[in-house]
Amino acid sequence: MAEIIGRAGFHAQHTKNVSERGAVLHEMMRELDEDSVAYWAARNPNIVVADEALNEAMVNDRAGGFRTCTDRTEVLDYGADRVRRVKRKFREDKPDRNTGRMKGGTVTTSLLVAHLPKSLCVEIPGHYPVLDSKTGQPAVDYDGQPMMRSRWAARDRDQARRYFQDVVQYLAQEVIPGGQEAVLGYDIQHSESTPHVQVIADTFAEDPKDAAALRVEASRAWFSHREVRDETGRQKSGPAKLRDYHAGLKQHLIDRGYEISADFDEERHLVGMGKDEYGRVMDAKHHIDRLHDRAVADHVKLNDWDASLLAHRHELEDKEADLTEHQRELERREAELPALRRRVAEDSRQEVLATARTQIQEKVQQELASALAPAQSLLDRRQEKLEERLAQAAWDREAYLNATAQLERMSRSLRPLVEKWEQRNPHTEQGAKAQSHAARIRGIEQRAAEIRANAPDPDADPEAELGH
Repeated sequence: MAEIIGRAGFHAQHTKNVSERGAVLHEMMRELDEDSVAYWAARNPNIVVADEALNEAMVNDRAGGFRTCTDRTEVLDYGADRVRRVKRKFREDKPDRNTGRMKGGTVTTSLLVAHLPKSLCVEIPGHYPVLDSKTGQPAVDYDGQPMMRSRWAARDRDQARRYFQDVVQYLAQEVIPGGQEAVLGYDIQHSESTPHVQVIADTFAEDPKDAAALRVEASRAWFSHREVRDETGRQKSGPAKLRDYHAGLKQHLIDRGYEISADFDEERHLVGMGKDEYGRVMDAKHHIDRLHDRAVADHVKLNDWDASLLAHRHELEDKEADLTEHQRELERREAELPALRRRVAEDSRQEVLATARTQIQEKVQQELASALAPAQSLLDRRQEKLEERLAQAAWDREAYLNATAQLERMSRSLRPLVEKWEQRNPHTEQGAKAQSHAARIRGIEQRAAEIRANAPDPDADPEAELGH
C-alpha cells in the first residue's frame, strides 16, 4: 500500500452580496437543525447523516475568541454589526463594456475551506459510489464494475479540532484582512467524505483614519492592489498572494508538529475553488486515482503475463524444436520403411524357411529312423557276428602263434640236422633222402612264417580282416 502523504492547504471563494451569507450558513451549519440536515443530505450524497452530530459550529464571541454556536442568526447578527461599521458604500456590479459580464462590485464575504490531511485520517475504502457528473447515477469502470471511492475519518477528533483551530488562527492572523474579528464563524465537519473546516469571514478591516469604522480590504488581501508589491517593486497579483498564504500555512502547521508534506506544491491544491467544485474535482481525482491504481495493477498483471507468455513461448520453442527433431526422426524412419519392410519380409521368410527346414529335418529324421530300423537291426546282428568272428580270430591267432612257436622251436632244434642233410650228396639214395627231409622241414619253416605273418591282428579293422 502506498504511503499516505498529508497535504495542507485551503480553498477560497468570495461573494459580493451580503444577503448570500444566509444560504452559505444554511449549508455550513446545517447540523443546528434537523430540517437543514435533511435538505442538504438529499442534495449531497457525501453527507453521512448519522455523523452530523459530530460537527461543531462556532461563532465569534466578540472578545477575541470563538464560542459554540446554537443558532445561525448569531453569525448573521455579528456580521451585520460589522457591515454597519463600513463607512463607504458598497459598489454594485456593472456590465463589462467588452464582455457584458457583471463586474466591479464590492467583495464582502469570503468562504474558506481547509481539509484535514490524509496523514491524520483513517481510510474507509469503498464507502461512496462515484456518481456520473452528467446523469447523477453511479458510474461504472471499463469492466462494468461500480466505481467506489473511500471516505476518510479523523484518526483523533481532538487532534483534528486542534488542527482546524490552528488553521483558523493562521488565516485570521495572516490572510483575512480584518484579522480574528473579521472571522464571523466556522464549522468543523466530520459528516462528509473528508473532515474539513468551513470559515466564513468578511473582507473588512479597521479604517486607519477612524477607529470606529471599517473599510473593505478585499483587493489588498485577495487581488491586485496598488499598495501591495513584491520584493522587486511590482504590484503583487492575487495568485502570488495565494502562493505565499499557502506556503505560510504549511510552515505554520509544520512548526506545530503536524504530519504534512514539506514540499507540497500549492498549485495542486485547487486554490480558488468553491466547496462544491472542489468536491466534484475530488470525485474526479478519486476516479483518476482508482483508474491509476487499476492501471498499475493491470500493468503488473501484464508484466506477469508477459513473463509467463515469454516462458510459455520459450517452452513452445523448445517443444517446437523437439517436434521438429521428432518430425525429422519420423521422416528418417519413414524413408527406412521400405528397407524395413523388405528386411521384415526377408526375416519372416527366413523364419518360415527355418521352421520348414526344421520340420522337414524332423520329418526326414523320423522317416529315416523308420526306414533304417531294419538296416540298423541287420547291422546290429552283423556287428554281433563280427564281434564273434573277431573273438574267434583272436583265438585262432593265438593258436597260430602257439603253433608257429612250436614250429620255430622244432626248426631251431632241427636246423643243425637240416643243414647237415642239405650238405649230403643228393645223388646218393641216402643223400637224396636227407635233402628231401631237409626241403620238407624248410617248407614247414616257411609255412610257419606264413602262418605267423597271417595271424589275425586284434587292433585291425574287423571288416578288413574278414574281407581279407
